[in-house]
Parts: sequence; C-alpha cells; structure tokens
Amino acid sequence: MLPLTLDAIGTKHGTDKASFEHNYLNFYEIFFAPIRDHKLKVLEIGVLHGQSLKMWEEYFPVSEIIGADISPRSKMFEGGRVHIELIDQSNIEELTKIGIKHGPFDIIIEDGSHMWEHQITSLRTLFPFLKDNGIYIVEDLQTNYGVLQDTYRGISTKTCIDFLKSWLDLRVADDQIAAETVEDPFLRTYGRSAQFISFYKRACLIKKSMPPASRENSPLITDDGTSLILPVRLVAHLSHYGDSVGNAGYINFGSDTFTFQGISIDLDDQILEYRTCDRDYKWSEWVAQNTFLGSRGEAKEISGVTVRFVDRFQDTHDMRVVGRFATNTAHHERKNGQDCISSNGQPLCGLHIQISKRG
Repeated sequence: MLPLTLDAIGTKHGTDKASFEHNYLNFYEIFFAPIRDHKLKVLEIGVLHGQSLKMWEEYFPVSEIIGADISPRSKMFEGGRVHIELIDQSNIEELTKIGIKHGPFDIIIEDGSHMWEHQITSLRTLFPFLKDNGIYIVEDLQTNYGVLQDTYRGISTKTCIDFLKSWLDLRVADDQIAAETVEDPFLRTYGRSAQFISFYKRACLIKKSMPPASRENSPLITDDGTSLILPVRLVAHLSHYGDSVGNAGYINFGSDTFTFQGISIDLDDQILEYRTCDRDYKWSEWVAQNTFLGSRGEAKEISGVTVRFVDRFQDTHDMRVVGRFATNTAHHERKNGQDCISSNGQPLCGLHIQISKRG
C-alpha cells in the first residue's frame, strides 16, 4: 500500500495548506518526497491550531518538528517529536535563539503573522541557520498585494516580494552585479547562495546552496609530527561566503575578503571554552564548546578570539592559536588563555587552533 501523499495528510488534518484552500502541498511534495524518510529538522513559524504540525509529523516519520509561535496556547501541541518554542518573530534575538537551540534546519516554513517586516526579518535571521541544500519557504505572499497591503504593511516601506526580487536579481545576473556593491548585508552575503528561487501561487521556495570557496583552505601551523594532535572542528561564518567548516582545526582562504563574522569550536572531549572580540574591542562572555559566537549575515566582523582550557586540562594538554588579520602579513600566535587579537582593530581572516596531548 502506497503511503499517503502530503496533500492527503494535510487534508486529513485540516491545514489550509492543502488543496481545498491554498494548495501548497502538491507543490511542496516535489521537493519533499525524496527526503521524506530522512531524519530532518523542520521548523515552522506560526502554529495556529496545530494542523500543519500534525501533518509534518506524519509525513516525515523520523524527523524532529519545531513549531514557533507567539501564543502560549500553542504549547498544547507539544509532544512526541514535536517541540514548541514561544517567540515573537519580529524580535531578531528570539529568532536567533531558536536557531542556535534547534538549528541547523533542513526545512523552514514561515507561516507567521504575514506582516511584511516579519517575513523579511525571519528570512534574514533564520536563513543562516538553514543547512546547505536546505529549503526555506515563505507563505501567504498575497498579503504583499492589493487590498491586503493596508493590513499587513505595518511600518515597512518594502514588501517581502520586493526583497525577494532583489535577491532574484543577484541570482539571475550573478556575473553582472558585483556582490561588494550590494548595500544590503544579507544579500551581500547570501545573494549567490540560492540554487534556485521558485515562486508559486502565494508562496516562494528557496533552496540554499553555498558557493564553493574561491581559495584553497590552508593551515597556519606546520605539524611537526611529534605530538598527539586532537581533532578540532572549527566552524566560521565568513563574509562574501557563508559558513565554512574546518575539520582539521583551521579555516584560512588566504584572502582578506573572507573576514570572520562568527565562530564555533568543538572537540570530542569537553576541555575548552572561548570568547570573541568585535571591532569595537568589546569581548563576549566565555562560552562552552560547540556554541556559536558572533553573527550571520549582519556584516559584523570579529577582531579577536581567546581560547582556554577548563579545569586542569592545561596540565596535560598544550594549545596553539594562530590568527591572521586583514592588511597584516604577520601571523599572531598565542597559547592557552592569551588573547589573539589585531593590534589595529582589523578583522580576523584566518584561524588555526591546535590542541595536543602530552605523552
């Protein structure tokens, strides 16, 4: 017996996404069917009566479903593989917290207030938390037109459709519009990061696809082969590129173009904590491993980082932290707990963290 289609499941649960109203689901299934049985993270902004959460839980049988809504009553739909977060989608900090807590996501469906500002803010804030090859959907874009404009305009001077059209320009005319000339920091970072942008009746579907690095990732530390080097996983969000992963502990494209805007450091053993410094010499709080510090898509650069051992691991381990900064040919090398920071406020452009265990 063949499994029910997405539209059949949606109709059963009474979501207005089904063919009896908006008819989104037959379109979505083109993209969702090949990954239906994968273990995914699906985020939906806007819970309402919970019909679509039940639909996603049934259609994606092994996936984690996160619903986000401003109404406390939405907590009643939590249970099993469904988690509910109470957020205000107009609040960037709250959107970022849900991204940090539950992301990265495979699918994000934005079906919240439909206010233009909220649609744009959610897209700008959550798209960085979408996995490469992930799918982002903006629903109910008809609110950008006609008699609905007075209800959903709010304080925005630009519709979400206007914003998406600007993105479309960068996707279609990729060899005619230089990214560095784009005023919007999100579009400057992610304008080339859509494999395709597909418009449907009242909705838009974007498939994320990060461009390959234009430079080879090169280490800043030469391994002498005499120490037991522990595997360090470094994740950095870079300007003009997006997220990059260095499974050997370093990210360095050898160019001042790719400046660090955020980082995350992780090892198999929980032995480190770290902090970052912004361009105004303001340090963040210390955070535990695998915690993202900084920003994504906001053009806010990092000018320094400090890494240190927790407890007494400095008695059994050694650390080298080497940073490369814009317009500075000399590399900055530091040890456990020492600030690796530019002397003139220049942004970080390369980082290598090496942790070794003494024999």
